[in-house]
Amino acid sequence: MNNFNTIAAIFFLCYTGSVFSQSSGAVNARSMGMANTFTSSSYGIDAIGKNPSNLFRDSSKHVELIIPLPLPDISINAGSNIFSLDDYNYFFGVKNKDAEGKDIGRILTTSDKDRFKNLFSNGGNIFLDESMMLFGISIKPGKFFGTIAFTISDIIAANAAIPKSFIDIAMDGNISNSIYNFNDMQFKAWWLRKYSVSYAHDINIFPHIFKSLTAGISINFIQGFVYAGIDHIKTELQTGVDNVITGQSDFLAHSAFSPDLNVKYNFDKTVQTNNSFSPFPTPVGSGVGLDFGINANLSESFSIGFALTDIGSINWNKNVAEYSTNKLLYIDDITNQTQRDTLIDHLTGKNSGKYINSYSTQLATAIHFGCSIKLTNLLVALDFNKGFNDQPGNSTKPRFSSGTEWIPNWWVLKFRTGISVGGYDQFNWGAGLGLNFGLLELNFGSPDFQNLFAPNSAKRISIAIDSKWKF
Repeated sequence: MNNFNTIAAIFFLCYTGSVFSQSSGAVNARSMGMANTFTSSSYGIDAIGKNPSNLFRDSSKHVELIIPLPLPDISINAGSNIFSLDDYNYFFGVKNKDAEGKDIGRILTTSDKDRFKNLFSNGGNIFLDESMMLFGISIKPGKFFGTIAFTISDIIAANAAIPKSFIDIAMDGNISNSIYNFNDMQFKAWWLRKYSVSYAHDINIFPHIFKSLTAGISINFIQGFVYAGIDHIKTELQTGVDNVITGQSDFLAHSAFSPDLNVKYNFDKTVQTNNSFSPFPTPVGSGVGLDFGINANLSESFSIGFALTDIGSINWNKNVAEYSTNKLLYIDDITNQTQRDTLIDHLTGKNSGKYINSYSTQLATAIHFGCSIKLTNLLVALDFNKGFNDQPGNSTKPRFSSGTEWIPNWWVLKFRTGISVGGYDQFNWGAGLGLNFGLLELNFGSPDFQNLFAPNSAKRISIAIDSKWKF
């Protein structure tokens, strides 16, 4: 196969040609600047969604308020472990001319094909994780009462994995007597809104062991506006002589979209769409989640923390569609558009859609351990984080991180940095900056600061900003 555009079409049609119309949450700017370290080092309202026990800790103010002014509280983490900018430009940025003078893609050599396949040696993962706190307030009337908080947050997240077998077929063609399976293909995405009520208090029941012990809990009432996900793919293809491909497709997926988003299912011709959009769309799912955390000070400077976040589920019960297929496959020419479309339809269940009553998904449940030591002007923290599932924005791959925050006595500036290994990102060098004016605090951070020095080798972009009022 000489034309790289044809190869790329096989690659991308599995997603753009599927039934899904694309769309927990990333942490805030302070934590991102510390390479996503937060379990024992987040304080006040910044602890919501991470370790609610820290809502009670080290807050010298009685009220903390988050609103979109002067800066919105937003964080974005998007990219893949596949292509850097250099890789993309090499394979997709070059144009050649065919015999008729039309633009075509790069003509691949054998070494080009090997290079392209090596890009997927760690799996073909693509991810998006965006969170925004629309409103947040925490109130600490006094130590005797504890701290109570209420927040509203939006989370948009997606995880996808491209099957290695697609790449092998695209690069090498259908080599005789080979077996390809697509069980590693994944896709999940959602848009959720969380209304969280949180409370934290000192529960120092072991004063002879801990200098202080705090516990916190958040109850999250969740609205779901979008869900699209593949439950499973158990599809296997076997190549024979004369370029014949045979096999069995087994695919199951579900989706649900708010009617206000104007998504039209291909099996329902009665739906009427319009161009209007509301920031408060009609929910198609609802659920309740729970965050729980504790933090113990073993001395004036050293503390350890533990948290479980997003325990619970969402029931999608409106506008829910199911797609499935279980069919025999036969292809004798992978370059034939009709046969290729048929293969993709069978792999994605494109023409099998139907409405169902409801569908349930787990939240992005995760566990967090951390410790920190606080010196005069320096905070040093260590974290371990691991998800229990591969829901959007979550990962079962463990992640370790270390972060620091330095606050000079004579400046309003706060300097942050850290490193993280594991998870989707594999490696991060974080850096961030805080500006504390007393009444107002501004924060900026990124866990991918290394990309500033080598932007062409970057495979993702991550950034967060926020502002917080303190009274």
